[in-house]
Amino acid sequence: MMRSKAKEPLATYKDAYNFALDKLALRDHSTQELRSRLADRQCPEEIQDQVIQKLLEHHFLDDVRCAEHVLAAWRRKGVYGRQYLRLMLQKREIPNPYAELMLDQVEDAEETERAWTLVRKERDRLHRKYPEDDRKGKAALARMLASRGFTTGAIANALEGWNEET
Repeated sequence: MMRSKAKEPLATYKDAYNFALDKLALRDHSTQELRSRLADRQCPEEIQDQVIQKLLEHHFLDDVRCAEHVLAAWRRKGVYGRQYLRLMLQKREIPNPYAELMLDQVEDAEETERAWTLVRKERDRLHRKYPEDDRKGKAALARMLASRGFTTGAIANALEGWNEET
């Protein structure tokens, strides 16, 4: 069994600041996410506050920008619903007001179109898998959509379209 290298505590401001810059060089982090990473390395809370404040002053840390990047990544993936986006925003510890702002940018029509994209992609495979019983194919599709974070409205619209095309 391979053991991971022990994480060295961040006891000084310089170490904590450099650690934070290294993390931000890889990708945007939310304020709370970066604070959690610093805390994981036993960084004292007063040093965390100083580092976060300095990063905010220099615009290296921006919760709105981070949330926008999460939304853009979600849009690029194409076949995930609004609940998946909510989960990704929570995972990145985006503050709730900013997360809601991003979720509000997703119209019902956009989510329905994304569900339709998945239906078109999977329809033939499901028809081959369940040739005798269309209900099983429809149920499998509903489970697939739900597991990818689509809301009930988008799932209902996709299933309605499934009926029209079969």
